[in-house]
Amino acid sequence: MISTLLFTWLQGADFYFDLHKQAVESLPTGNGETWLDLGSGPGLVARLAAERGYRATGIDTDPQMVAAAKRIARWKHSPAEFQTGDFTSLPTESAQVVSAASLLAVLPDREAGLRSLWHLLRPGGTLLIIEPTRQMTSENVAHAIQHGLPQKRIAGLRMWANARQGNIVDPSIYEALSAESIIFRPLLHGLVGAWLIQKKYV
Repeated sequence: MISTLLFTWLQGADFYFDLHKQAVESLPTGNGETWLDLGSGPGLVARLAAERGYRATGIDTDPQMVAAAKRIARWKHSPAEFQTGDFTSLPTESAQVVSAASLLAVLPDREAGLRSLWHLLRPGGTLLIIEPTRQMTSENVAHAIQHGLPQKRIAGLRMWANARQGNIVDPSIYEALSAESIIFRPLLHGLVGAWLIQKKYV
């Protein structure tokens, strides 16, 4: 329950909302295409994708997270849907967009998790990975805060940096996917990155 409350609280921080909004807006607007957000937590990315015209579904293994996501979606009048489940058991080529925000770093086998995400993606689709970069350190966060980040729930950024120092996903693992293209977009003064990885057409 504590983690659910913490993540819900964090999604209300301006810096957190803004960086995920920028990441989602890196993709074209949807026209009813399917978007799966894995490890969706309280549902921010799925709601943002739904606002962009995608048929968005968030999936998380934690029922409390899913319950919170459903409550927030109703409150926000969002059409995003949420369900409890393990993404590794989903059918292959399930979606045009697959996203994972701060998921890979907590998986016991990051490479296997990445491959599972990749298998869910249709040919020509895009895998969106949002993860802190090596710049996510307490020192760099303090510098970014001093240079004008919005102060709403800014303590969450310090907590995030403390939790993630030394636990960063090496972006070289994306190169094993044999993708059509890999585009990196720095977010939040480079503390976080969005990787847009396009799958080749067959």
